[in-house]
Amino acid sequence: MATKTSSKTTRTKKKVDLRQKIMEQYQEYRLLNGHDPASVFAFCKQLEITEAEFYKHFNNFSQLSTAFWTDLFQNNIQRLESTAEYEEFSVREKLLSFYYSFFENLKNHRSYAMLTLKSQGFSLKREGNDLGLLKKHYKQWAKQLITEGKMKEEIAGRSKLSDNYDSLFWYQFMFLLDFWRKDGSTDFERTDEAIEKVVNLSFDLIEKNALDSAFDFGKFIFQNVRV
Repeated sequence: MATKTSSKTTRTKKKVDLRQKIMEQYQEYRLLNGHDPASVFAFCKQLEITEAEFYKHFNNFSQLSTAFWTDLFQNNIQRLESTAEYEEFSVREKLLSFYYSFFENLKNHRSYAMLTLKSQGFSLKREGNDLGLLKKHYKQWAKQLITEGKMKEEIAGRSKLSDNYDSLFWYQFMFLLDFWRKDGSTDFERTDEAIEKVVNLSFDLIEKNALDSAFDFGKFIFQNVRV
């Protein structure tokens, strides 16, 4: 029994490692060449794997682009939830922690992220196909936070308005991603500042006392309008 379990674990690890290898090599190819490989066959030849091995993980190159964002999101959530202190956080603190750690990790992949966002024509009005699955996962997670916030009386239930809080949070995420890609400050310090202000504003809007945070956030945006 122990041998079977060990064998299964080894196969799973190899599968995960191959998936990661495919993703890393694809990203490197895109960064060096500015476009997708000519074909899955050509890409697999370069990786010295079979097409069958590739198709065990992805159907096409588009799925690779999508997986970059969803993996980044899911790995970030898993890291946060694995810490003892995270469970003790308020909902506001959980959202702040998510954003700080997400954009900190995104720095390690900035060149690729910028390439994909540009190729998708990303803007606040156009999120692009690569972020479609991320949007689904993010809004599911946001709904869990909102439910928790209502139970803890951290978030006010306002009839039909509160049913759309997950969309408000998604737009908040899009704003921060757009801000980050334009941020020219050292170590993206202004993005950290934007995270604090936009989260505080959003929670004041879904709790109470919105005016002070709205003024502070508006002043910040005005001062950084050229970012």
